[in-house]
Amino acid sequence: MNVDSHLKVAEWHVEQARLHAANGDHKCGCPPNEHDQKAIDAVEAGLLNLKEEA
Repeated sequence: MNVDSHLKVAEWHVEQARLHAANGDHKCGCPPNEHDQKAIDAVEAGLLNLKEEA
């Protein structure tokens, strides 16, 4: 993905998180996957690796 695509995805996810927080019944349709879990683990560990993934 390019920068613009990443920003659009991030914006969409932030809005989904807001909706989840506002309404516990909100269904965004985002299936958990390995890539997202890697990001969650990095954020929770305080490690944001900004290097390009191979």
